[in-house]
Amino acid sequence: MNDSNLPWTDDKRKITEAYFEAINKNNLELFRIIKLHLKEFDGILPILEFIVERLETVATLTVDNRIWDAEIILRSAIETFVKYVFITTADKNEREKRLDEFWNLLAEVNSLKQSEQAKKNLIHLGELETHNLAYSPMLLTEEKETELRTKWTKTERQKLEQKWSFTEIVNSLSKNYRGKPMEIFITLTHGYRMSSHVTHGDETGILIIRERNSRSFENRELAYFTHYLRLLSDVFTFCAFIGVETMNLLGLNNDFFFKNQETLKDIQILTEKYHSDLFKDKDYDKYRK
Repeated sequence: MNDSNLPWTDDKRKITEAYFEAINKNNLELFRIIKLHLKEFDGILPILEFIVERLETVATLTVDNRIWDAEIILRSAIETFVKYVFITTADKNEREKRLDEFWNLLAEVNSLKQSEQAKKNLIHLGELETHNLAYSPMLLTEEKETELRTKWTKTERQKLEQKWSFTEIVNSLSKNYRGKPMEIFITLTHGYRMSSHVTHGDETGILIIRERNSRSFENRELAYFTHYLRLLSDVFTFCAFIGVETMNLLGLNNDFFFKNQETLKDIQILTEKYHSDLFKDKDYDKYRK
């Protein structure tokens, strides 16, 4: 049996086309609106663009059947997405403060780490000109390093980094999303952890792929297909959320993004059928921890 003979081949094509059409409509409208309000997106637009570009890459890798590579990129998109929402949901003064932390203060902390690592690299590799060219620009001057170490004590560095950690932001948003609890943010942690296992190549990341590949052909392909569907669904969901959140930031009507989501109602019902089949599999998510 080959892929073209699998019983869900026609459904896969139908679902894929519907998701791509909805994602494209979502993003075209999103950037049309942003173009009209560029002033309000000073400092925010590069973050949004990064997320959308990563999500588009996830979709491309998914339809190319590079499922696990898509998971790695999805992790980056999710992490940046929660930072985007963390910034955009703050009031004006706090938003400006968070943007300064994101673009400037965290950069200062990171420059200390990079300089320290560059010193170590040059000790071992400094005799090679290519390494000198690569690492020397990362070195802070003695004056600058003293200034930053005075400003950023270990306690202050940890405090800032903790504030901007994925877990801390998710917990914060789950308790207060525009003045209300939004516990759905906690659900992001499962997908993020799964992507992290694959990204880091740890025991779980390696074994979950090996287990999947050890199945019989049809069972393996069904598992991959439902994984495929989940990734496309995630891409659309995050794109839609960005659209809604952006309209909230601008104080504009967000009906377009909800109506666009409604166009996928029948497709999502069809998708759920395959997820239900997979959930009956006793080996499903065997390595979830």
